[in-house]
Amino acid sequence: MRFYREILEGRDAGSDAGKSTHMLLNLQVLRALAASSVVIAHALHETEMLAAATGRAAVDGSAWNLGFGVDIFFVLSGFIMTHTAASEFGKSGASLRFFLRRCARVVPLYWLLTSIMLLGALAAPSLLAVPVGSISHVLASYFFIPSGRGVDEVRPVLALGWTLNYEMLFYVFFALALLLPIRLGIVWLSVLMVGMALVGNLVDQSHVQIAFWTSPIILEFLFGVYVALIFRSGVRIGKGIAFGLVAIGLLGFVHISTPWNDAAFPRFLRSGLPAALFVLAAAIGPVLPHKRLVLWTVALGDASYSLYLAHPFILRPMRALWAKVIGGALPLGLFVVFSTLAAALLALALFRGVEKPLTRRVQGVVLGSARRKRRSTGVLPAVDTESA
Repeated sequence: MRFYREILEGRDAGSDAGKSTHMLLNLQVLRALAASSVVIAHALHETEMLAAATGRAAVDGSAWNLGFGVDIFFVLSGFIMTHTAASEFGKSGASLRFFLRRCARVVPLYWLLTSIMLLGALAAPSLLAVPVGSISHVLASYFFIPSGRGVDEVRPVLALGWTLNYEMLFYVFFALALLLPIRLGIVWLSVLMVGMALVGNLVDQSHVQIAFWTSPIILEFLFGVYVALIFRSGVRIGKGIAFGLVAIGLLGFVHISTPWNDAAFPRFLRSGLPAALFVLAAAIGPVLPHKRLVLWTVALGDASYSLYLAHPFILRPMRALWAKVIGGALPLGLFVVFSTLAAALLALALFRGVEKPLTRRVQGVVLGSARRKRRSTGVLPAVDTESA
């Protein structure tokens, strides 16, 4: 918290690090918003089951597209990767360094929570709505390979990990793009991903992996890449334009009409473009005021990966506890509020106590030699936007 406050109060003013940190603060607030929207969406779903058990009316969230948080995450991922690795294009060993760095960031917590899910399935299989599946499905889950689970559902053991299957695909493509100079690398990446999205319309859905990886949703990563290029070009906007972009971006959070929700209007346009406007406003707009609420939201943004992956571990027990202890005594809207707050507190604790130290340890093993070599040459790291 002190670090963010010092930067916001103007220390390091005018430096590249200060500018990057200002941008990072805005993006971390956006990450907190994205993760929270996913949590609220799942909490609303839990009220449907609580309604049957308590006699209270479920909270109707049909007017809201709270899964929009995932689209924001995908655009943010494309932005962060491009921004942090822009100087690495064409450099020897850059592809491997990038890929190992991302794996060290994403894999440890996901593998840990997947393993806890498996142990829970062995101890109390009745608690899972969907069976874990075969050994091959479990292995596919650990190695980010799309695999069928249940009936017509392509989800890993830890269901929320479906987004990481797309993330890992993007990491592979981006690592390959780093073999080239930046302009050529971005062109290659763009042609590849647009081509795959076009091919996806022709793929038989029975080919699970190919159909999954060629979904047009992968274009949302590409939106983030181009937002990063706009940011790096030096373009900046004032409060008025930034507010306008955010206002338009809010359309991604609502179900406007039947045609807006129809499958004929693809998700990468319906939700991806509004998400890109959010990220663009956060990146090139003015920094948010350094109020206490903003700093707390930044802290939740830091813990957004923990919040995203771990919130089912708090929502489901709270649903059972609510049904048993509170029943129909309180409206289920309060369940959404309390469970969301509980998930946020769990995420903050998990980030500080598990995710952060675990990631550092893995990074020390995987990237230790490269870092020691950089220190020996006197090269100091820039502001760490890699945690975003």
